[in-house]
Formats: sequence, structure tokens, C-alpha cells
Amino acid sequence: MRRKGILYLLWSLIFLASALTLGQGRRGQSRRSDTSPIELPGGARVEFVEMESPALGGRGEYSVYLPPSYGDRDQQYPVVYFLHGMFNDHTTWTLPRHGDLPAMLERLMLDNKLPEMILIHPNGGQSFYTNTHDGSLKYEDFVVKELPSHVETKYRIRKGRPYRSLAGTSMGGFGALKIAMKHQGLYSAVAAHSPIIFPFRNPLELPPELKSSRRFSFFNDIFSSIYGNPVDQDYYDANNPLVLAKDCPKDLAIYFDYGTDDRYIPLVQLDKGIAMLDKALTEAGVAHTFRKHEGEPHGWALVSAHIEESLGFIAAAASGAR
Repeated sequence: MRRKGILYLLWSLIFLASALTLGQGRRGQSRRSDTSPIELPGGARVEFVEMESPALGGRGEYSVYLPPSYGDRDQQYPVVYFLHGMFNDHTTWTLPRHGDLPAMLERLMLDNKLPEMILIHPNGGQSFYTNTHDGSLKYEDFVVKELPSHVETKYRIRKGRPYRSLAGTSMGGFGALKIAMKHQGLYSAVAAHSPIIFPFRNPLELPPELKSSRRFSFFNDIFSSIYGNPVDQDYYDANNPLVLAKDCPKDLAIYFDYGTDDRYIPLVQLDKGIAMLDKALTEAGVAHTFRKHEGEPHGWALVSAHIEESLGFIAAAASGAR
């Protein structure tokens, strides 16, 4: 009996060690461990930066893409704040496994397929880029207030609404749409790839068959911390793109898309939520561009396939050509 107990303990320890190793491997795949600057062959550069952030109670993080001519010319550039998805951070977009987006952007700019611009990628944790209900972590304030003030001093960024835009993927697509609609007068354009738009009253009022998902308890913890436990419906509505679309500025240039093989379609009915957003904007008389890509997946794969179109849309808005 004692021997069986010892064997059980040993197997438990082996299982735990394997689980931890697997988790570390996945974490390593979604975040860059080396945060030294990335020098690209055509002159572009990616830097990883920390800054003071009262909104986050300490330090904030971001990466910045500086275009090919940045080191050679004394000029200012438009800026796009690009928001990452869940389980990612401000370094994830630079990983080769996601299509080597820094090199892709450099090629597009050198080939004059995209105008030169600065991209800022803040670390948004798992916040949905929303201040927590209790005010303990203010990720929205970090993105909207602190970060622009900091980077517009540190880098040669062209100031003013026409030259300031938002983009994002997944959770970041939600955040980009929400922030652009909510903070009217700050952004000229927004582009959202695979945005997580919930077609329910709030993220925790899912149908029973979706609540049975093994991921529901995980999301329950996240959304309870952001929107309150129980969810403060008024607070959620004030941060919900489906509600904000009703009073969205008519001159905000909006682009969003998703792929029909998106893994969040069966999990949260993402396709239905995005269709509802399309309808809400149409009913509000807000011009927008909506793309549905047959057979394409979620997240960075969709971004790398369509970033020329989405950033081109943003650049056209900045130049006044919708």
C-alpha cells in the first residue's frame, strides 16, 4: 500500500513537471525573450521600451516600429497604435512564426505599397484594453492618455487626429474599435482583425452550451475582474462596441474583418457578433469596410495576410482619401 502511494506521488510529480514544461513552451512561443532592438536590412528598426505608468501602478511596456527612413530624415510620421490579443504581449507581433511582420512592413514601405508610418504596440495584458471596474488597473488610460503623451515626446510623431489611428487583432481588435468609438475626436481611423465581439448581453451571459466549455471558468475570472462580479451591465455597455456604434462619429474610418475558420466562432460566436457590428454601424449611418475571408483563421495569420489592406485603409484615411 505504501509502495502504491509512493508510485502515485512520483507519477503526480512527473505529470506536474510535464504540465509546467508545456506551459512554459507555449508561453515562450507567444512572447519574445530577447528584447534587444531589431535592426532590419532596409533601415527599419524595432525597439522594446519600458515607461512609468501611474495608470498601471508602476511600469508600462510597448514596442515601436520605426520606418526605414526614420534614421536618415528629420521628419515626422503618422502613428498607428496596434493592440495585441490575449495570451500575447507587445513583443508577440515580432516573432517569425507570425509571418515576420517587421520585415513584411519594411518591404511594403520600401516598395511604396504602404507609406512610412510609426507603429506602437503596447502591452495590454489580458485587459480587453479596459480599465478594471475597481480602478486598480487602467489599461485604457494607459493606451489613450499616458502612451501618446510619452511617445509623441520620444519619437518624431506627427501630432493631431488625422495622423493618429488604432489597429488590433482579437482582444486587441475589440479594444481598438471600442477606444476609437468611445474617445471621439482622438483617432481618424481604426482597423480590427478578428475582433472579439460578443453577441450576448455581456460576456458572461452565454448560452448554456457555451458555458460548458472548459475555457469558460478562465474567461469568467478575467471578465469578472474587468466588468465587476456580478457584471455591472452599465459599465459593460459603456465599453461595448455594439452599443458605442450607435453614436459612433460619422467621420471615423472603420475597417474590420474575420476568417470563416476562426477558432472563436464555436467558442463565443464571433461571426455573429461581427455581423451585429456591421448591422449596427449600417443602421447608424456610419460608413465602414467589412471583409469576410473564406477559410481563413484567427489572429496573427489573418493579420499577416491582410495587413497591407488594413494599414493601407488607415493611410488613406490619414490622407483624406476614404
